[in-house]
Order: sequence, then structure tokens, then C-alpha cells
Amino acid sequence: MSKLYMKSFNTVKDFLAHDSFILWVTQNAEDGFWDDFLKEFPEKEEIFNEAIHIAKSLYSIEFELNPNLNEHKIWKNIRLSMHETNSSRVWPTNIFKLAAAFFIIFSVGFFVWQARPTKSINYTDLVNTFEAKNKLIEVKNSQARPIIITLEDGSKIHLSKNSKISYPIHFEKESRTVFLSGEAFFDIAKNPKKPFFVYSNEIITKVLGTSFTIKAFEKDANVTVSVKTGRVNVYNQRRVNVSDPETKGIILIPNQKGVFNRETENLSKALVEMPQPLANVELKNYNQIFDDVPVSQVINSLANSYGIKIIFNDEQLSKCVITTRFKNEPLYDKLDLICQLIGGSYKEVDAQIIIDAKGCK
Repeated sequence: MSKLYMKSFNTVKDFLAHDSFILWVTQNAEDGFWDDFLKEFPEKEEIFNEAIHIAKSLYSIEFELNPNLNEHKIWKNIRLSMHETNSSRVWPTNIFKLAAAFFIIFSVGFFVWQARPTKSINYTDLVNTFEAKNKLIEVKNSQARPIIITLEDGSKIHLSKNSKISYPIHFEKESRTVFLSGEAFFDIAKNPKKPFFVYSNEIITKVLGTSFTIKAFEKDANVTVSVKTGRVNVYNQRRVNVSDPETKGIILIPNQKGVFNRETENLSKALVEMPQPLANVELKNYNQIFDDVPVSQVINSLANSYGIKIIFNDEQLSKCVITTRFKNEPLYDKLDLICQLIGGSYKEVDAQIIIDAKGCK
């Protein structure tokens, strides 16, 4: 473009009317004309910078509303929204009118963006975001039985049927990150200096070294994280973010699970369906005999064996003495037996057991 033509850029609309300017602003396209514009016409700096700001803002808003559109269609939509045509129609030349038009577009766009249904974060989005900086290996399991994947740090992943996992050949210096769609059991090698992250749709699971199961099929209503050993931090992410999540979450310990409901976007804590004795409790020949002992002793023994907090009124049950024997029955069968002996009941609240009894039966 000639210098004479460059002199004709006297309003913001003159800049926004040119595709080359839009590409230069939004796509960092190389263009000597726009690179040198202010060198030639420093007096136009104010409207030049204003045009850049508006172009970037409108582009950003349109991309949020239509993330699947390409750059050409995005700017075409912006122009249509501003009632621009290829005819010789004259735009408002008053900068305040243009700013007002921009404000209206921004306000409507923001309202639509806020009111839009929340887009579920999925496996593909997460993988594509991470692969921009680190190439991933993907493994799919179409077999009936789980397959075992061993990572470079010694961690093992038992990948269930119809599930897939993506992981880097070499982990980053400060973290270990993998991406799951479906179900898998993780046995993570301990490394306090290098936390392990599992991204499974809307849920981020962070551990230092532990074992747990994640169930995160994209069509399921819930995403579930169940802990076998160690401690797990679980977070809910509302947007794709593959950095260390500094958001509110929940901490899970053995026999607890975190459940994320996709419809309500609620992340809650509960006990797993079949709590198991802790790893340091002998599973074989698991046999406990209680002969005329306070019921509080029996309850506390169960709490210690399963690592589950059991709440009861010690004062009310202080005179209750029972005789019973436990073998390998499920925890809930044992609780049923205790409550039957003392005439009480129990319920689960926030991954804890609460026993309600007014005294001995």
C-alpha cells in the first residue's frame, strides 16, 4: 500500500475494514505495512491502538461463543453483527459511537456466553491442549480384560475395557500427567517432589504415591474416584486447564470416593460400595472375637480396621456389653449386627458412619 493510501486511515473503522489488519492483529501475521504504520504516521497512534484493542476484543468474544469456527468465519460473524457490508455504506466515524456499538456487542455477547449451557470438558480437548507442548502416547483397550501399562517412573495403570489413556514418554520436570477416558486402576510410584495428575474429563486427581480407581466414561452421569491406599486430592475443573489446579477440592483417604455429578456440577465425598480393611490389616484369617466387651470397643475396632470414622454417643452406649464374632463379612453386615444387638441404626454422612442408639436393647 502506498503512503498516500495510508494517510486515508483516519478512523477506527478504516482499520477494521481491512482483512490484512485483522490477520495481523489476531493471527500475528507478518505484514510490513502494519509493522511500520506508526513509524510513518505516529500521529495516528491513538486510533491505531484503539482499532487493535477492539479487533482483539471482538475476536475473543466471538471465539468464546463459537470455538469451532475458523478465523475467517469468526471475523465474518463479527462484521455481520456490526452490520458491515461490502457496499460503500459509511460506518459511524465518531469514535464514541463506535465505542458504544462495541459495548452493545460485548454486552450481548457476554450475556449469551453466561447463559449458554456449560460445555463438558472431554478427553479429546484435554489431550489436544497438552499435546501443544508435549507429545503423548495413547493406549486403547478393546479387550475384555484389563491391560497393564507401566510408565517410566514405575507407576502401573490397569486399563479397563473400552477405556483409553494418554501419557508422555517422558514426564515433565515438576509433575507427572496422564489423561483418562473410561475406567482404570492406578498404582502410582511415590515421588513427593513430583505429584501425579490424572485428568478425567471434568475431574483432576492429584496424588504423590497411592492406589485408586477412576471411572470417567464420557456418557456417564457421574465421574468417580475411589481410593484404595494413600491420600488423593480431587478437583473439579470448569475449563480445560492442564496446569497444577489451585482450586477448591476434596481430600480422599482409603475406602472413600469422590463423585462428580455432571448435571449439578457437584463434587461430593462418600464411602465406597464395599469398604475393605486397610492394607496393614491381615485379610486372610481376619477373625475377631468379642466376648462380653463394651460395644464402644467393638465399634472402635471396626473404625481402626477400615480407616473409617464411626461416630456414636459413647455416654449412651457406655453400659452396653455385647458378645460377637467377626470373620470376613462386609463392613455393612457387621454394622447391621451391632445395631441389631443394641437396638440402633446407622447412616452414612460425608464418608462417615453415624450410629444412632438410645442405649442397650
